Amino acid sequence: MLVIPMDTEPTPPVRFITKARDFYTKGIEVGMACATGSAVIGTCVGFILPWGPIFVGLIAAAIGFTIAFGIYFLINKGTHRHLPKKLPEITIIVQCLEEQSILVMETMWEYRVLTVGRAPEPS
Repeated sequence: MLVIPMDTEPTPPVRFITKARDFYTKGIEVGMACATGSAVIGTCVGFILPWGPIFVGLIAAAIGFTIAFGIYFLINKGTHRHLPKKLPEITIIVQCLEEQSILVMETMWEYRVLTVGRAPEPS
C-alpha cells in the first residue's frame, strides 16, 4: 500500500471543532462555571428570603447554567460544523492479488472514497 498526499495551495489554518460532542462539552463547562457563581450569590441572598438559602441557591444555579449555556450556544453555534473549503486529497495505491481486489474496493467504497480505480494485473 502506498499513500501519497497531494499538494494544495497554501491556506491559513481553519479553526473548527470536528465533533458536536466537543461543542456541547465546552458549553456545559461554561454553564457549570456560571451555575457555581450563581449558586453562591443565590445562597447569600437566600438568607434574607423566606424560601431559605438552599432552595434559592439551587434555583439560582439552574438559572445561571441555563443562561450561560444559552449564551455560549448562541455565540458559537456557527463554529462547530465549519470545514475547510478545500479538503486535502490523498492518492492510495494498493497492490494485491486479483481475488483480493474486490474486497479492497468494497472497503474503499465503505469508507466513502471519492473514486476507485482498478488496473489489470501486468502479465
